[in-house]
Amino acid sequence: MQKGFFAETLAKRPALWNAMLRANAGAGEDGGLAAALGGDAAPLLHWLQQSPQPRCLAPDPSRVPSGFWDFAEESRRLALLDAKDLHRLCRVTGTALHAPAIAAVLRRDEVLALRDELGPDMYRYALYRGRYELGGVRRFFAGAQEPFLGRQAAGDQPAKGRSLGRLCAWHGVLALRLVAAGWPGALAGRFAAALPVLPDLPEETALPVLETSERDELWRAVKKLLLKEVAPSWAPCFD
Repeated sequence: MQKGFFAETLAKRPALWNAMLRANAGAGEDGGLAAALGGDAAPLLHWLQQSPQPRCLAPDPSRVPSGFWDFAEESRRLALLDAKDLHRLCRVTGTALHAPAIAAVLRRDEVLALRDELGPDMYRYALYRGRYELGGVRRFFAGAQEPFLGRQAAGDQPAKGRSLGRLCAWHGVLALRLVAAGWPGALAGRFAAALPVLPDLPEETALPVLETSERDELWRAVKKLLLKEVAPSWAPCFD
C-alpha cells in the first residue's frame, strides 16, 4: 500500500477517488480503508474528513463490496469500470485484434453474416479504424485462431460456434484477463467475474502465456482503446 498514492489521489484526483469509493461501496467506506492502510489509517482518514474534495455519497449498489484500495498500479484501475464500459471495451478490443481479417471478408453473404454477428457499429469500426490499431499485440493471439475458424471443405457448413465474430468476442475478454494476470488474486477474481460470460472454448484452443513486458505492452494498447474509443471520460482516472 502506497501512502503517497492516497495523498495525491485525495489532493488532486477526485474522479479516481470517487471511482475507488464506488468500487468499495458497502464494505464500510472508511472501515475498509482503515483496514487496508493499517498504521497509516488515522492521519489519512483525518485528512479525508477535512478534505474539500468531493466524495461519492451515492454508491452504485450493484458493485460487490471488495475492501480493495491499492490502485497505485495503473492497470488495476480497469476494475473500477462500470459494466457497460467494461463490456464495450471487450468488444472493441476483440474487434480491433481481428479487424484485418474482418476487412478481408469480401463475399456478400459472408459480409452480411459477419456484420450481423458483430453489429453494424463494430463492423464499421473494424473497417475504418480498428485495423489500424493494436498492431504488434495481435501476435499474442495468433495461435488461438484455428480452433475458432476451423477448415471446412468447399460447400460445408462451418462447425457450430466457429466464426470470426466468436473469435473477436473471446479474444476481447481474454485480452483483459491477460492484463489482470499479474494483479492480486482477490481483485483479479472479482474482475474476471465482471467480464462477459462466453461459451466454453474449443478443446484444442491454445491460450497465450505472456511475459511481464508483453503484458505491459498489451495493457498500454488496451488503455489507448479505452480512452480513445470506449470512454474518454475515464481519462482523469488514468496516468
